[in-house]
Amino acid sequence: MYKYLIIFTLWILNLELSVGNVWLRPDVTGNTIFAPKNIINFMKVPFTMKEMWYFNMWDINIFIFFSFCLAYSYIILEFLQLE
Repeated sequence: MYKYLIIFTLWILNLELSVGNVWLRPDVTGNTIFAPKNIINFMKVPFTMKEMWYFNMWDINIFIFFSFCLAYSYIILEFLQLE
């Protein structure tokens, strides 16, 4: 379970750094606000935009990101024999 939480946190950080203003957005007055609803909305985007499945968008597609991270963590944990 901890792996999923870590991967989800990494995806959110990657999304904020690569796309920007998804999680932390400026409001009308210019103050930065926390907007968790935008993350949930962004998770739905691969179902509506086929471009999210193109190779250059894989880093912000949550399903591809999770798949690669889970596979990578499995390979690393098997190599280290920790799982």
